[in-house]
Amino acid sequence: RGITTAIAWIIRSDDAEEGLVFGTNDGFLCIWKREKAGYVSSNTAESQQLTHISQFIEVTCERLEGGPDGLEISGIAYDTSTGQLAVVQRSQSVHRFIVDVSMRLVVVKSVQIPHHWPQAVCFGQTGFGGPEIWSFGREDGIIHVLNDTGKVVKSKMTGTVIGHAAMNVKEDTLIIDDVSQGVAVFKLSTTDRLRT
Repeated sequence: RGITTAIAWIIRSDDAEEGLVFGTNDGFLCIWKREKAGYVSSNTAESQQLTHISQFIEVTCERLEGGPDGLEISGIAYDTSTGQLAVVQRSQSVHRFIVDVSMRLVVVKSVQIPHHWPQAVCFGQTGFGGPEIWSFGREDGIIHVLNDTGKVVKSKMTGTVIGHAAMNVKEDTLIIDDVSQGVAVFKLSTTDRLRT
């Protein structure tokens, strides 16, 4: 399956189960569901204790369609409130899935953005059909914002080479790993740089 290149924790708001989603450099997207097996008692000379035991069961592992720039999954984001998963690949691809109650993937939309090589992905404001997807370009530093149908509704230039990104929509904050200067904090609504 290849080397793990992106990973996220899944917690469904309507289910007590949790899971792990990861992507690889060969384009595989896998979900492992956490099965809670109970507690085991251990008796030692010093103490008696209960240890929580859990295991992960693979639910799905699918290879995503690649492109001329390869298959590598470079970023994953999960939105707990909608159960949606965003995945970006170096092949200029942005994917939106719903993780159903059995933790299987339901494809919503997959799009390719020409000359955009995503490095990171985040969910933004929630609209009528679901949250925006923010796809962060690697070398060009361009952020493309996609609506729930996969249409690019705006593009923003950061002027940085992006290593990774994180957002806090409630705090109107965007944090980017500027590979040449370190962490950079931006105002999310305007993408004005606040601090480096």
